[in-house]
Amino acid sequence: MKVLLGRLEQGAAAPWSSFLPDHLRPKGVTAKVFEQSVPKDTKAKLSYESKAHKTEYSPLGICVIGRVWEYSQDPVGCREVQHAIECADEKTLLRIAAELRDHVWDATCCPHANHVLQKCISAMHPEDLQFIVDVFTKERLAVQAARHKYGCRIVQRLIEHCSSRQVEGLLRTILAEVPLVSCHAYGNYVMQHILQHSAIQTEVCQALEEHLNALSSDQYGAAVVSCALTSAVRPSRVSLARAILKEPAVLVRLACSRHGHPAAREVVEVLGSPERTEALRILGTNQTRLLRSRYGRLVAGMS
Repeated sequence: MKVLLGRLEQGAAAPWSSFLPDHLRPKGVTAKVFEQSVPKDTKAKLSYESKAHKTEYSPLGICVIGRVWEYSQDPVGCREVQHAIECADEKTLLRIAAELRDHVWDATCCPHANHVLQKCISAMHPEDLQFIVDVFTKERLAVQAARHKYGCRIVQRLIEHCSSRQVEGLLRTILAEVPLVSCHAYGNYVMQHILQHSAIQTEVCQALEEHLNALSSDQYGAAVVSCALTSAVRPSRVSLARAILKEPAVLVRLACSRHGHPAAREVVEVLGSPERTEALRILGTNQTRLLRSRYGRLVAGMS
């Protein structure tokens, strides 16, 4: 910065100097500002005279009603729709959402429109979100969405904002595919979200107990096990810890993994005295292996 300012003081005015703030811009250089990119046909349709429909406009004045899906697919337009949602009253919000009703899955998979869908979920009443939930439950797309780069975000928002009754079918579908979802780069976040925000923690933990070998062998699956041992209700945590204790190889494998070593520590912490002693014995027996592992060393100290 000092070098650039020095060049400006010496009179070397560069093209970019016109964008500098007033106190840094050289004398004689006209200030310029960045302009928002808005299609010409959109500019021609802008109208600021109707105050009765002011909530249909984003802060930049673009009317989104009637063109919600079109704008939602655009990197700039999707921001306009999100701004409009933030400013909209309940009636206008429903009108915006209605234009997405036939595009829920396409919006879920779109790098831009998924943000609009998330904003709708956050802003609307749970009962008004049923049309989104229905797409995932009636068309059996819950697992596919949970494993999708953008779809996983939509599922997480639904878990956060919908009632337990609304998302029960969606969660049951995912619960039937615990290893498939848990051992996935995006799906594991959905499974952790279920453990942290839903009412079926116990059932999820029971499902995890049935697949400990597969989960502990996968970096994402291990992260889900760790989340369960830190987020679930205590009875479920104890039950899961006991299941891990019955399989020493699983305990050691978790202890040596990046995302699994917190689970190994929790197993020791959550169990009662006799079982804790057994867990420490297993870890002590495998001390050499633990010490060779970057993460295992963090657990080895407990034994």
